[in-house]
Parts: sequence; structure tokens; C-alpha cells
Amino acid sequence: MPRKIAPAVKAAPPKGKAAARSNGDARSDLLARAARNSDGAAWSRSDPLADAKAAPAIVAALQGHAVELSRRGLTAAYGQAALALAKEIEEHLTALPAAAVSARGRSKEMAELLADAAATAHAVRSAVLRVSRDAGGRATARAFGLGQPFSARQPAHVLGALRQILAGLESHAEIKADLGVLPEDIQTLQDLAGDLAKVAGGTLSDEQAKLLQAQGALRAFFDLFAAKASLALAGDPDERSRLLSLVPRADDRRHLGQRAERASG
Repeated sequence: MPRKIAPAVKAAPPKGKAAARSNGDARSDLLARAARNSDGAAWSRSDPLADAKAAPAIVAALQGHAVELSRRGLTAAYGQAALALAKEIEEHLTALPAAAVSARGRSKEMAELLADAAATAHAVRSAVLRVSRDAGGRATARAFGLGQPFSARQPAHVLGALRQILAGLESHAEIKADLGVLPEDIQTLQDLAGDLAKVAGGTLSDEQAKLLQAQGALRAFFDLFAAKASLALAGDPDERSRLLSLVPRADDRRHLGQRAERASG
């Protein structure tokens, strides 16, 4: 029978300047982890609002096992940093109502173009992953834009993905050959990018970039929490499962095509 760990006593939060310094260090660590995740072609594909709403419950779970998790490096400062990031995410989302209105007001033709472009970009990106599994695969993935923000509902995201794919095909002839890319495939990508450029409205706004940065850092906190809780509660599978169930699941890559189809809705 597995040994169960007794509930941990809540650790008192730090006070004064030490608390602020500790919270700042935790925030910096989460932001740095998010940047490294991006460099490694791993980007959050979960709903930012769902992540922000889940943060308080996860931080409460952290506090409930504060002693054991703190021993493993996840201190209360990380919880405070996560709550601050969740608040920032909600503020950024509130500051982006125009984008939501614009998305709802798209014409049927625009929605079809966006869905077609997103599905094409996703197909190429998925194919690149399959032929870049060697030691240089991570760098190759970055060259084709994997790891950059990609939402099938955002014209700027999809346009950026198409342009990055075209640049990658030009600079990586060996990948182009492995993929079996034909001249008509290049023309299709160029046509889609050209049509989308007329309506995409440029690149990410500062507000969108800040939103993605905050969400990436919050997901880094979720990853740390899940990893450390898995070990700390190895002897209590029920409690471990309860804690892990609090973490919102990021969308799997295979769902991107479905999201591209829903962009026309």
C-alpha cells in the first residue's frame, strides 16, 4: 500500500523588502523559462483566460503543500508571481476588445482565406517536424517559425508563419528536398501570404506580445508545479491526481487543424 504523506503545514509568506525581492526573482525565473521554451520551439497553445482563471486554485494548492514544495524549490514567491501574471493576462485581454470585434466581423471570404492559410501553414510545420529529428532539429524548427506565436484565428500570426516557412524553404534546401516541396507549393504559399497581407494588419501589437509573454511565464509556473507535485506526492496518488487536474491542458498540435476550420465560424 503506498505511503501517504501527511498534509504539510502552511509556510508563512516572506515579509517586507525580502518578499518583494524574492517575488521579483521568481517572476524573472518564470519569464526566462518561457523565453527558453520559445527558443526550443515549444509554445503555449492553451486559452490565456482559462490559464489566468486556474492560477488561484493552483497557488492555493501550492500553499496547501508549501513545506514539501518549498523544499523542492517551488516557494511561495512563485505563487505570488503566478497570481500577478494571471492578473496581467486578464488586463491585457481587456485591452484587446478591438481584435475580438474585428474577428467577429470578418467576412465569409476572409474567414475562408484565413482557414485555408492556417491549415496550409500547419501542414508544412507538421511536416518539418517529421523530417528534422536530428541533432540540429531544434534550430531547423526555429528557422521555420516553430516556437513563434501561432493562432489559427489571428491573421497576423498566420501571415508570419507563412513568411517564416517561405524563408526556411529558401535557406534550408535539404529540408525542402525532404519535404518534396514543388514549385506550385511555393506559389501557393506566396499567394496565400500575399492575399493575407492585405488584411492581416501587420505583426503582433505590443499588447498581444505582452499577453503572450505573461501567458508563457504562467505556463512555466504550471509546468514547475506539476513536475514538483508529481514527485512530492508520489506516495499519495489521489492527492497527486487532484493537484495535477488543476492545471489546464494546452492544446495538442493535432488540434490546430481543427482550430483552423473553426476560424471560418
